[in-house]
Amino acid sequence: MNKISRRRTAFRTPGRRWTRLNAQLGGVDGSLTENGGLMLVAELDRALGVTAALDAGIGPVKARERGLSGGEFALALAVVQLIGEDHLVGFDRLRADRVGEGLLPAPVPPSTTAATLAARFDQTRREGIETACAQVTARALAALPVGERARVLAGQVTIDLDAKDIEVYSTRKEQVVRSYKGEVTGRVHAAHWAQAGTALAADLLDGRSDGRTHAPGQIDRAVDAVRTAGATGPVLIQGDTGYYAGRVAGKIAARGCLFRLGVPRSQPLWRAVAAVHEDDWTDAVDYPTAQVAVLDYAPPGWPEDTRVIARRVRYEAAELSADPRSRRSRTVGKDQLALVLEGLEEQAYAYSFIATNEQLDLDEEIATAEWEFRRRTRIEELFRDTAHGAGLNHLPSGSHAVNSMWMWGALLAYNLTAWLQMLAPIGQARRRIATVRRLLIHRAARWTVTARRNELRFTAAAGELIANTLARIRAYRRFPAT
Repeated sequence: MNKISRRRTAFRTPGRRWTRLNAQLGGVDGSLTENGGLMLVAELDRALGVTAALDAGIGPVKARERGLSGGEFALALAVVQLIGEDHLVGFDRLRADRVGEGLLPAPVPPSTTAATLAARFDQTRREGIETACAQVTARALAALPVGERARVLAGQVTIDLDAKDIEVYSTRKEQVVRSYKGEVTGRVHAAHWAQAGTALAADLLDGRSDGRTHAPGQIDRAVDAVRTAGATGPVLIQGDTGYYAGRVAGKIAARGCLFRLGVPRSQPLWRAVAAVHEDDWTDAVDYPTAQVAVLDYAPPGWPEDTRVIARRVRYEAAELSADPRSRRSRTVGKDQLALVLEGLEEQAYAYSFIATNEQLDLDEEIATAEWEFRRRTRIEELFRDTAHGAGLNHLPSGSHAVNSMWMWGALLAYNLTAWLQMLAPIGQARRRIATVRRLLIHRAARWTVTARRNELRFTAAAGELIANTLARIRAYRRFPAT
């Protein structure tokens, strides 16, 4: 193939410049696609039986067996968000890409049909998606090396609970209200499996919904999901102060699990901290100015073996502010803060508290537990990844059912990238949705038919990467599609 740009003169010839071909605009080439990497999604579906698992979990969504099934629609919704579309009109844009749509296991519906189908997914069908994701995760985990698979399934299972507000700009949307920040929001409550890197359970509620109210039911679904995925190790459930409630701790203990929950600061805690002897404080892990200790205090009404871990961080007087909006100053006791602000003390301690039912007897165990809770950021990465990579930064419809399915489309896109990287890792670390899209999915390709053989042709760099990924996925097509 001739180069589009080439030099006409000898090297270092003065006064001469590049010459370029005079390109003309040609006709539309229907054999081109900008999403050639969708063939990897189709192959992943064949290897892990994603659509079949979704169909079994969701059940029928229509009275007549024609058109798309529930699983085919859920996968199409995830693919639309996986390629970077952030609105329902993305269905129409993907349909316009005839080659890209043809690579998928089922046709992509128009946007109007997609909204109609999404509205038929009630809570039971959405919970069926959770069951299907757990089954597919079990198949994907079987592709990991033996040691890593044993670590995920037989080791400790960590489930993180958290919530994220999604701001909208219309109060006419269903189940959106003004949050305490004054924004009109819906709120996503999710449970995330830290070791596997997959979403387990999720609900879309209004912006004032309380995680303590809805957490018990979600805990049951999340624990059932990890057991369905094959995990046999002890389960540890973590949450911030938004999940501090005796009924949440009681539900976790009733399921035979451990918990670490953030504790709001209160007068009983300040009194318990004041009673800790100076020799009982232990240096925190990876936090030079912090120390940890176990308090002689348990929240009333909680499981009997509950204990509270305190962490204190030393700050100089110049690092503290008298502004009541200062987040750091609010973590310092009022009496101690007043002494520092008046110049009577040169330093003060900021405190955080964790309630847990773990048996922590050694100082090293206490410090490790606090360190692990401090690094509870996997679920925040889930929210960040789906917001910036899969369109979960807004709610596109006025219907709560449609918006709930939009949320699950983003979470399915997140899980698809997790399953893909279990079968075919891209480097050492987990890649985000946007990175997977750039490296694998959003790749220009041409569809050709040569000697009755269909081929998808990429550039040299993309072709090598996609060919290697495709080969690794096909190596695991022995898994049953059920």
